[in-house]
Amino acid sequence: MNQDQCFLLGKITKPFSFKGEVVLWMDVDDAAPYIHVTTLWIPQQNILVPYTIESIKANKDRFVVRLSDVTTEDQAKALSGKDVWLPLEEMAPLPSGKFYFHEVRGWTAVNRADGQSVGIIVHVVDQGAYPMLEVEFGEGNLGFIPLPEHIHIDVKREEKTLILDLPEGLLDVYLGQSKQDEHDGDDDWELIT
Repeated sequence: MNQDQCFLLGKITKPFSFKGEVVLWMDVDDAAPYIHVTTLWIPQQNILVPYTIESIKANKDRFVVRLSDVTTEDQAKALSGKDVWLPLEEMAPLPSGKFYFHEVRGWTAVNRADGQSVGIIVHVVDQGAYPMLEVEFGEGNLGFIPLPEHIHIDVKREEKTLILDLPEGLLDVYLGQSKQDEHDGDDDWELIT
């Protein structure tokens, strides 16, 4: 199993007890679909190693997990800070209009206003007040499309396309095609000396 076949579920934050239990933080909006998984994949020496779950129970906003073959505090400490991965097949289905950030890399971003492709999505930046799509608008011209909650998005998985309500003027910023620029070259200028 390699990371290309998996998605990042979360992280083991610390040992929970001297018996080898660990605290698992899930980086998901809804952890419910993942409390019944049977195996966690944890990186060890550049490969993902499967750890069978013996038990998992909620503890505030995290989970206490007992993994088979992890029976001491030292073994649990060795897993602290490690990312936890699951196979893509175990990813919970999403409601209409939602998408996983990792899945849209390479997809096409389309402007709903005119139905035209604006570029290829490089990745999703998830920092700040809301996520942003980093998009290649052509010939190495990179820019960002903000995704605040009020932006309507149609997710077309079959076509690998996101149809977006782009903020007015956004494309002008990245493409340098404002109407003023289009008209500047049309005027005849006479040099007066």
